[in-house]
Amino acid sequence: MSQAESSRSIVGSGGTTQASRLHSALPEGAFETIDEVEGLLAGVVGNAPADLVEPALEALTSGGKRLRPLLLVLSAQMGEPGREDLLGAATAIEVLHTATLIHDDIVDRAESRRGAPTTVAGYGREIAAATGDYLFAEAFSELARIGDPRLVRAFAEASVGLAAGELEQYLANGATVEVEAYLEHIRKKTAGLFKAACVAGGTLGGLSLVQIDALASYGQALGIAFQMSDDIMDLVGKPGLMGKGIGTDLVEGTVTLPVIFALREGDAETIRGVLADPSPTPGLLEAGIEAVLATDAVARTEEWARGEIDAALEDIGLLPDSPEREFLESVASEVVGRDA
Repeated sequence: MSQAESSRSIVGSGGTTQASRLHSALPEGAFETIDEVEGLLAGVVGNAPADLVEPALEALTSGGKRLRPLLLVLSAQMGEPGREDLLGAATAIEVLHTATLIHDDIVDRAESRRGAPTTVAGYGREIAAATGDYLFAEAFSELARIGDPRLVRAFAEASVGLAAGELEQYLANGATVEVEAYLEHIRKKTAGLFKAACVAGGTLGGLSLVQIDALASYGQALGIAFQMSDDIMDLVGKPGLMGKGIGTDLVEGTVTLPVIFALREGDAETIRGVLADPSPTPGLLEAGIEAVLATDAVARTEEWARGEIDAALEDIGLLPDSPEREFLESVASEVVGRDA
């Protein structure tokens, strides 16, 4: 399998990392590391309070592309990371990501993710909130064990951005949102963890400051394009990268980039009607989606996402010429225009 084909299995709409499909294309050692991370994720619940063991284990092992740990591992393997710290950091970033998903679902009152009930749907708001808090704590506990303040700073900055981004999205639901506000939101809420993964990996690998800065720029650009691509998937009739269903953003009142463009160019009254309705009927939701698709909003969003990918590929040119860099290039290239 080519690296491009392997990267499609990561960034496509599938629920879990397809380990057998990735094995032949990932750079040497990366597959084994991600496989070990899968095992370590199940062990995170070892110290959890009894009532949190089951929901935490379900959340950590319910599927996912493990893209953030993979970015961290590939970034690190361009240098010479210590094995134990690499495994710990890769596990920690997936634990942190899982915690954010649980908290997102609480705020959004989401019923399902990746085809299964969310933690809040299955266990209630109190247990879900406690589970998310526990996972946040476990992620930073592992960073404390590693003992590198640069990793703590990268994760902390991403966490602050996630909290701010979620609050901004909640306050803006159904409201008029400008493009720059949308971009700032996704830089915080989605791209922040991509950036943190790349920075943490480069740091553990002992790369130069210039190279770590290049990884940071790559991670942020990739995260922005990733979110834009998911925004498109929410409208075109296929499940998105985040494991959500079709039209979820419109139902939740979330104003994404294609919706911003469509509000300017198309049937704004119909689209606003969906955004303002807390429980739109299937007919109203379909009309809202069709109103967006009747404009060139999707094409404009794809064009913007491709610009972000071009920036990501330009930044990554400062990194060592290696199989890891080639794979990062493949991942970026497949985010926009992927088969989903």
